[in-house]
Amino acid sequence: MTAVVPSPLRYAYYPGCVAQGACRELYDSTDQIARHLGIELVELEAASCCGSGTFKEESELLEDTVNARNLALAEALGLPMLTHCSTCQGVLGRVNEKLKAAKTANPEYFHQVQALCQKGGCESCYQGTGDVRHLLWVLAHDYGLERLAQQV
Repeated sequence: MTAVVPSPLRYAYYPGCVAQGACRELYDSTDQIARHLGIELVELEAASCCGSGTFKEESELLEDTVNARNLALAEALGLPMLTHCSTCQGVLGRVNEKLKAAKTANPEYFHQVQALCQKGGCESCYQGTGDVRHLLWVLAHDYGLERLAQQV
């Protein structure tokens, strides 16, 4: 598999809330892997919890807005977002794809989400230009299995 992102690899790092608390070893191991492989992680310190699907139970608009804000933080850096949590990947990836589609299919909803982000103090609006990648995808696809095998 060939790397598709030019070296050096840089990502807007979304660790999620579990890795910063109950599962600190996930946070620490991701940091060590990235350092060893020369992958730069720019942590999104102002990001909030993705909601793990619980926001959607209350309001789909709430889930979309909170995650649009998180995605906008990565877009502002001009970097793809990286997460190591499969739940965060699922929520952020789904919301990102939904809002990208809404940009043309449902612009009223797209602009409603943008307006709520701004009202909540988001410095840059979600544009739908970013990408969400899981750490394992980054290792296998962006870094490359051949390069990874040389490190083992």
